[in-house]
Parts: sequence; structure tokens; C-alpha cells
Amino acid sequence: MLFRNSLRLLLENFKNVYKILLYKFVVGLVAGALCCAMVLPELIELWNSAPMQELIDGVNGFFKAFFAADAEGLQAVKDQLFGEEGTLHNVVKLVLSKTTGIVLATVGCVVVYLFKRFADTLCYFAVGGVLNDKMSTYTETPLSTSYLTNIGKGCRYALVYVPIAFAFDVLAVGLCYVLIRYVNILPALFLSMTTIVLLQSLKLTFTGRWMPAMTADQKRLRDSVKYEDKTERKQRLKIFSTNLTCVYGVIIVNVMAAIATIGSALIITVPASYFLFICVQYAYYYTIKGKKYFITYERIASNPDRGDREHFFNYIDATQEEK
Repeated sequence: MLFRNSLRLLLENFKNVYKILLYKFVVGLVAGALCCAMVLPELIELWNSAPMQELIDGVNGFFKAFFAADAEGLQAVKDQLFGEEGTLHNVVKLVLSKTTGIVLATVGCVVVYLFKRFADTLCYFAVGGVLNDKMSTYTETPLSTSYLTNIGKGCRYALVYVPIAFAFDVLAVGLCYVLIRYVNILPALFLSMTTIVLLQSLKLTFTGRWMPAMTADQKRLRDSVKYEDKTERKQRLKIFSTNLTCVYGVIIVNVMAAIATIGSALIITVPASYFLFICVQYAYYYTIKGKKYFITYERIASNPDRGDREHFFNYIDATQEEK
């Protein structure tokens, strides 16, 4: 299966997880310092206000009722937070009284966040280049070399990908707010999580072939976006299903890791999740193009029946030893 081969690629190239972790830590540190400089004065004043303290108490009450499976308590907390004269209404009134400062700080933080996403995407593109070299020729390419070699293509990719990813995130937040605001709390939580997973899977399906096409076949971005034949277009539902499974699996693993280790394991599982998505993208692209690729040094995956859409993904596990 495509997902199983992607996991094998993740484990075989796991050292890239630590490189992603180090890169994201440095970029996150710089971005966090810039955001703190902009929002900390306004945030301290807002945090110490009476409406905000009521909101914090309400959120604490929500989690207590949630883990106690107290449906009546959850509904009461929802009414307290989202009622017409509820806590959230008072917080919004307070925020509106400080509109100018908050708007400027918010815009600044959004800009910093987008630059952070841009920088992170450059890292993912470089890691994709490293993975492509490993899959195609089993070559060990340093991340720094891949980063510098692919900086031009990576920037073009990031300039298009980051706004699209940000739009999906904004849409997910907006839909979740509407669900929590107007639907009973337990169905709203279920529908909100389902919405997030579906949107993320759709984003991965829509953008998943861009990076592999640009690194494996040296295509331009505008050519990478296009599906070249019917065989590729007909597999979109299957790759969406794979992405859906992958997103759910990543959420489950990260939640379990956070609970079992009090958040400590997230240091590894979060960058590993990003790398897994990259592995899925490349395994899918190589498969749909009929390219052989190294899973390990002894195992090579191939797709001898590229055109048979009924058995397309049955052949992803076909491996052979290279003498």
C-alpha cells in the first residue's frame, strides 16, 4: 500500500526529522520573538482584564465538564461563553475598545506568521529534494546542499503554496467557529474535527504533486499543477482517501504522544508528521508516473501496471531485489 511504503520511507530516512526539527526551532524562535515584541504590551493589558479572566474560567470549566462527560455542564459552559451577553461578548467589546493597537499587532503577527510558513516551506522543499535523490538513486544529499540548489524553485513553490494553505486554515477556523457557535457542543466538536481533517486532506490532494514534479522531473510550477493524462486524474479520489487516512493517523499519534508524555514526544512526532506527508507525496508521484524508487537499499518499489486503474495501488508493494 502507498501509506505503508510512505512509512517505510519515513523510517529509512528518519534523520531528516531531526533536521526539520532544528530548522523549525530556529525559525520559530525568531518568529516568536518578533510576535512577542508586537503583541506583548497589548496582551498583558488584555490578559489582566476582568472579561478575559471570566473567559479563562469558562474554558477551564469546559475542559472539566468534557473530561467528566457532563453533557449538561458542557451546555451550560457553552451558554456562558457564547450567549448574547456572555463572556465572549464582553471580551469582544473589550477588544473593540482597543481596535487600533490590536489591529496593528494582529496584522504584524499575520505577516510574521506568513513569513514563517514561507521559510518552513523552503525547508520542506529542500527535504523533498533530499528524499527524491534517495528514492531515485539512493544518493545521500546534504540538506544544506539541497536547500541552496533548490532555493529558486522553492521560493516560487512557497509563494503559491503558502497563501493556498493559509486560505484553507482560515476556512477551517471559520467553519469551526460557526459550528461551535450554532450547533450543540458535542456534535459541534465532532463536526469541527471532521471539517479540519477533510480540508487538510483536500489541500494535500490538490497540492501534493507540485513538489515532486518540480524536483523529480524538473518541471515548472505551472506545469506541475496540471494532471497530464486521464490516468492521473482518475486517481485523485484514491490519493484523497490515502491523505485522509494519513491525516487521521497523524492526529491520533500526536494526541496520544502529547497525553502519554505530557507533550514531550511532540518534539519528535510533529516534525515526523510533516516528513510523513512529504513521503506520501513522493511515493504517490513516483507510483502514478510508473517510476521505480528505493524504499531501502535492498527493496525497490515499482508499478508495472500503471494504466490499470482497478489494480493501480495493488502494485505499489511490488518490490524486487537489485543485484
